Amino acid sequence: MTKTRKPDIDVARCTGCGRCVAACPGRLLTLEVAGYRKHAVLVRPRDCDGCLACLPVCPVRALS
Repeated sequence: MTKTRKPDIDVARCTGCGRCVAACPGRLLTLEVAGYRKHAVLVRPRDCDGCLACLPVCPVRALS
């Protein structure tokens, strides 16, 4: 069994722009509020197939 790569989100770097949320074909990313800031969260990591379509759309490189 091979391990599927999943996006790692740097919450401190994420600006909450939502581009990764829009790019995810499985709609597995969402924005969450923490204090006065928003950041992306992978809500269903088990369903992520590792397409990584979210990575190139992040303007601040908060996803790896």
